[in-house]
Amino acid sequence: MSPLDRSITEQLGQRSEIESLRDIESQFGQGLTVAILGGYRSVAANLIWLSKNQDWEERDIAGTLGKIALATSIDPRPEMFWLNGSRILANDMPTWVVGLASAEQLETTDRGRAIAKQYAERALAFLEESRDYQRGNPKIHIEAGMIHWKKLGELEAAANSFKSAIETGKTPYFAYRLYGDLLIELGRKREALNLLEDHYETLPDGSLEAMKPVVADRIRLLKNELKAAN
Repeated sequence: MSPLDRSITEQLGQRSEIESLRDIESQFGQGLTVAILGGYRSVAANLIWLSKNQDWEERDIAGTLGKIALATSIDPRPEMFWLNGSRILANDMPTWVVGLASAEQLETTDRGRAIAKQYAERALAFLEESRDYQRGNPKIHIEAGMIHWKKLGELEAAANSFKSAIETGKTPYFAYRLYGDLLIELGRKREALNLLEDHYETLPDGSLEAMKPVVADRIRLLKNELKAAN
């Protein structure tokens, strides 16, 4: 993998910003790369992903972006690449831009908020690239929903993402609870109550992951709030 690693460094080492992940991918040629690697594509993608950790530790934006893009280009099947890649984009890279000592400006200044927004939108674009390979994967929708919600404050878009996750029919328990919280934040308490009541009926008893007593408490509180409002 060393020649490939050097190739990435030569292509990206002098660039402080990358306009798009698609631009990086085009430099290496996905079809040619996959054809050469053949049955080793999974091994190669994982090795590239592991080598990305050094760039991540050094807070090298160009190097990290390049290896994330190359790993997913060679083998787009592992959901970990897409989920962790989007988290690095949305959570880590804005801090790298402004510096750890100035991380608070991502929330307190116009420049900081603009940087946070830029990388959140890059993370969403990156997740969108996964759709053809991760079709029906609720975790992709959930991740997009969290970025819309917590990074961009786009509550309606977040709600749509969580709804898409639930419509896959394979949604983890926690997503229903988060979706309920989001609907409450949107002021749609009746809708949240209906969601949680339907969800409660499907929950197994005695499962820590299902957190059935927690869901029951939220249902009770919502009923009391709606009753008091009337």
